[in-house]
Amino acid sequence: MPDEVRDEIEHYFVDAPPVVDDDGRKLPKLDETTADYARNGLTPRWSDLDVNQHVNNVKYIGWILESAPQEVVEKHELASLTLEYRRECRKDSVVKSLTSILGGGDANGGITDSDHVDCQHVLLFEADSDGAPGGEIVKGRTGWRPKSVNQIGSTDHFST
Repeated sequence: MPDEVRDEIEHYFVDAPPVVDDDGRKLPKLDETTADYARNGLTPRWSDLDVNQHVNNVKYIGWILESAPQEVVEKHELASLTLEYRRECRKDSVVKSLTSILGGGDANGGITDSDHVDCQHVLLFEADSDGAPGGEIVKGRTGWRPKSVNQIGSTDHFST
């Protein structure tokens, strides 16, 4: 790259390490008996598949957020995300998303606007025709920080 071009665009460069600190904490077991929130019947669309007919990993994140508590999604913003991929998901798969609150909230288990909230997630295949539980697709942990006051309830991201 010519020096003139580099000088012109250098202020757009991100001066940060490319890898965020590794979260080495082991994710505990999460199933339907321990989950606080669930969303069943999730299926991939054609546009969610890669050239090998596997579901794209970005879709997994969307499915994880499907079972996140609405009050967390509305009053907080995603601050961290850790995923452990277990197996592939294909076009005919039916998936369930489970979420459990790990930390954050008041003494009664409620979530307040000022709390940092940690959630645990798992995506599972729906039970097969014999009723056997489906296997894990991906396990994850999300961290949520409170939105600033001017962000709560606002969907307008552009100034007018």
